Amino acid sequence: MKKIIVLVLSALFFVSCVNDYSFPKTENITKGTKWNLRIGSSPMEVYKQLQDLGIEKNFDAVNVNYRLPYSKPEDIKSDLSLYRSITIDAPSERIERVLIQFDQNKVEAIEKGGGLLDPITKWPENMSDQNTINLNDPIDGIQQKLVAIYQNPTYENYKITLSNKWLQKAFDPDMSNFKEWSFTFSTDVSSSKGGRSDVTLYFKNGKLIKIRNTYEEFEIVY
Repeated sequence: MKKIIVLVLSALFFVSCVNDYSFPKTENITKGTKWNLRIGSSPMEVYKQLQDLGIEKNFDAVNVNYRLPYSKPEDIKSDLSLYRSITIDAPSERIERVLIQFDQNKVEAIEKGGGLLDPITKWPENMSDQNTINLNDPIDGIQQKLVAIYQNPTYENYKITLSNKWLQKAFDPDMSNFKEWSFTFSTDVSSSKGGRSDVTLYFKNGKLIKIRNTYEEFEIVY
């Protein structure tokens, strides 16, 4: 009888281990592939893999981790046309930020405010059009305009932040200077349950060395 009980308990333990429904689950891949991402690929190769994966998994951007805001426009080494937007933040004691969005190689929208943003037609609003960023300005002239704006003492301490990297645009070589990228995508598990993967890519010596995928599931409330 004792042997039967032990066998039953062992079987139940085995089943519980096989059917482990606890979340989140984290896996670290250091060899082979995960989806279409290949360990050992260069940053440019990984980016092309992400462009294909983004179409499959329905996400369109990747974050470059630990990229700090820029203190001066001259410090930006990236081509702004490869990004969807920049955010310009006033010094911390002032609650003010400006969001400048790009599309079709021109300024699509400009918004300004604190927690909530309101549309404006140019920035800064107190300068002549020649020295401001205006709606429909071509992207290739934005960095030069920022340099001119930062000559004004009012704006010299503002910080510039690039948006996540837009996968619809070409690879930005400056991404190779950062050791971690990350992205997130969601999946439909069932009609009442969704899943989400939070993925971090780790690079070393110009190669992808690890993929960390943290996956969780959640009930969908309608």
